[in-house]
Amino acid sequence: MADIANRGDILNLVNTFYTRAFADSLIGPIFTEVVHMDLVRHMPIMADFWQTVLFKAGLYHRNALKIHFDIHALEPLTLDHFNRWLQLWTNTVDALFSGEKAEMAKVQAHLIAGSLHRRVTGRPASQYSTISMRPQEGQTSRENG
Repeated sequence: MADIANRGDILNLVNTFYTRAFADSLIGPIFTEVVHMDLVRHMPIMADFWQTVLFKAGLYHRNALKIHFDIHALEPLTLDHFNRWLQLWTNTVDALFSGEKAEMAKVQAHLIAGSLHRRVTGRPASQYSTISMRPQEGQTSRENG
């Protein structure tokens, strides 16, 4: 299998992924019933996003965090939602591509999903934000570790 090499590959990836996501029983209704996503209009935006992530293309200029906050206000996005998104994304990448960029697409998706989930649920974006040398005020060192 070839690696992700260009925008055509990215369009194939996002089209395949969103076709699967729309049909999924857990996350599909968020796209189809909550935000009523226009898939045809959304594909170039997502291609810009992933082309920027994978190739530093500088094409994506939207605020992905705000978009997910807006969705979360309509329908709370749970860890199960993010895990399913990540599972579908990873399976789609693995079904279509193999190589350095394909691996990067999976790693970046994992980091992005984790960060978005933490942010929409009111926690800091960094997965390391809870690491501390000293207890926070009102917390014992045992609770902190």
